[in-house]
Amino acid sequence: MTVQVGSLVYRARNLPQHAAAVGAVPAGIPAMLFGSSTKLWKFVDADAVVKALAVLQQANWAGGSAAAPSAVGPNYVAPSGAERAGTVRVGRGLAVIEYATLLDLQQTEVYQALVQGAAWLGSPGFAALAADTVAERWRFASWSEVDAALQGWVPGTPYPQQLLAYRVVRRPESVLTWYDPVNMTFGRSQFRNFFGACGPTAKYLIGRIQDLGGQVELVAEESRLYGKNGAAALAQLVQADYPGLVLINVVNDAIHEFVLERATDGTTALFQGYIGAYDALWWAELDQAEVTLGGNELSTMQNLRTTYGGGRAVPLSTLLANLGTFMEVDQLRNAGIAWRALPFLPQQNLNDDGLPSFDVRVWQVTQPQAVLNALRVRQIIDQQFTSWLSLAVLKEAENAAPQ
Repeated sequence: MTVQVGSLVYRARNLPQHAAAVGAVPAGIPAMLFGSSTKLWKFVDADAVVKALAVLQQANWAGGSAAAPSAVGPNYVAPSGAERAGTVRVGRGLAVIEYATLLDLQQTEVYQALVQGAAWLGSPGFAALAADTVAERWRFASWSEVDAALQGWVPGTPYPQQLLAYRVVRRPESVLTWYDPVNMTFGRSQFRNFFGACGPTAKYLIGRIQDLGGQVELVAEESRLYGKNGAAALAQLVQADYPGLVLINVVNDAIHEFVLERATDGTTALFQGYIGAYDALWWAELDQAEVTLGGNELSTMQNLRTTYGGGRAVPLSTLLANLGTFMEVDQLRNAGIAWRALPFLPQQNLNDDGLPSFDVRVWQVTQPQAVLNALRVRQIIDQQFTSWLSLAVLKEAENAAPQ
């Protein structure tokens, strides 16, 4: 996560160095950067300057003939014949700025940002913004805006409106470059790439809803949920009280990814494809579908689809309980029995040393009617259609699928 103030960007992992570097400014350490006529300071970017100042402050470096601390030693080098000693260079390649006097350095944005941001760089409020993984970033024009926005806010409490005004929400990537049923025609192999595997199915469902005007915004995210505590966190994320319709993307990179669409009344539907087995249209019980399973495998999946697919509301408590049992196993390779209770592909062998863990992203849709209206105008769905947005997008896909 990042917080942008002016053109400088602050990241959660770099905040300790920025806060520590504040003390280097009044301590005069910037002047020490020019303390030798035989050395040259080189930094790749402004962050590197800040980190060096923090190290010098902590080490009480005296400059002059004293060796620079080892952590910043590589930045403090003997100049070549074409370079001037006693200067500071910031940048890479052709994008280099050189500062030949302390006054020059004091005019730089990074120096001024340390001075002006001293009250906030080490504060819990600013740290909380930098640690917010749900926002795309926080963007402020100046430190005075940071000051006004954070005044009176207690980290851990809901964001006040004056703070939310600076929050840039995270939205899913548009899929129009690859998948635009209005303006493109597709071959069957392309269509398998869109909805015939788990990851692309999730991407194209969520991205297409955004492209149709659904205004999809990330409102919660958790990574590597595992074990009993992880199962409880997953259940809480799925069952939380959201103000509107949400799309819950659940991912284990090694095995499977699926989307739960949860209505405002709590009813929930499951949408998925599975590579080498069935596409998302088959799971939704639409006509232009592909399935490569046969025999007992097909019969098993048809039974699971009757309970968990077809755009029906799933038995959520059972699904969450079975996901929890799966997540409490020590390794994927030992999770076969728990996996077979899940409605994905029970016959799949899990020959992997990884954990049965999940990453979860919760996307809120604030304009669901825009999606339905866009599809009604094109007669993809009729005026009476009031079902899941994901099902409506799959009906559009069925209309665009090669015959």
